[in-house]
Amino acid sequence: MANIVFIGGTGRCGTNILKNLFSKHPKVATLPFEHRFLIDPDGIVDFYSTFSQSWSPFMADKRLKRLENLLNEVSNDKIFHKALKKMIFLINKEGKFISPKKYIDWKLTKYFPNFKKHNEKLVSKLREFTYRGIWPGTDSYTFKPQIYHSGPKTKEKLAEIFGNYLRDIIQDFLLENNKEFFFEDNTWNIFFARELLELLPESKVIHIFRDPRDVVASFSQQRWCPGDRKKAALWYKSMMEYWFKIRNYLPSYFYYEIKLETLVNSSEKSIRQLCEFTGLPFEDRLLEVNLGKSHIGRWEKEFPENEKMEISNILESVIYKLGY
Repeated sequence: MANIVFIGGTGRCGTNILKNLFSKHPKVATLPFEHRFLIDPDGIVDFYSTFSQSWSPFMADKRLKRLENLLNEVSNDKIFHKALKKMIFLINKEGKFISPKKYIDWKLTKYFPNFKKHNEKLVSKLREFTYRGIWPGTDSYTFKPQIYHSGPKTKEKLAEIFGNYLRDIIQDFLLENNKEFFFEDNTWNIFFARELLELLPESKVIHIFRDPRDVVASFSQQRWCPGDRKKAALWYKSMMEYWFKIRNYLPSYFYYEIKLETLVNSSEKSIRQLCEFTGLPFEDRLLEVNLGKSHIGRWEKEFPENEKMEISNILESVIYKLGY
């Protein structure tokens, strides 16, 4: 059985740093980017969470097609759309005026052996049959439209199907790379920790976090976050309050929390503890990774004086709970 570790946080909190650190371990395989299909809207967890809760034949048709479409989107190369993306970014470098093709830089068939084969097998397990027909919600102007039928399924049955699918994909990836541990860093993994526990009870979750004000300082520079710092602070606060609720339902053996600042300032102790938690043998080479570029305390330099207190007040309860 594959050893699977999910690294998560709010974004801009150290998930990449932690993944890159463990990628130096001879037993660990990682991807150079977030694979997205597990926790993104219309992905695995989305389908798993909603399908057993509410069902009709047409809901099943739509949800299954959305899942299939997402898996196709992250599988295939998009040569034409990449050329178009370059044109778009010449007009607007931030990409906020017009967005490029979704998942344009994703081609998971390059990394996961037999990815398309596993996807087809998954859809065939979920879809019982298809028939020619339309309903008012059928995608516009579809040629020879087909309706997918998938009858009601319990959450336990879906957990079995999706759990086996994920194990097969990850095991292929590990065998291809001759590794034993898969460390994965989809940023918002923590929000789906309960679902990940149900799908892959053998897995582990690491939540890395940092001073909330440093996160907000970084958020305001990202095109996928609110540019206004007050809005960014409220955005971050909503995520952390949701995590605090999720955390209450998790067994202590399943998740581990660590401050980025602790990782940087007490590297060896922190890394040894993380290795013990994940079952990964400690390696001295992990101490060779430079953790000095973590921008600790950037908010004190970047925030105007009148904004320091305002942002701190918005984040007061989160700052307290995280121990800053």
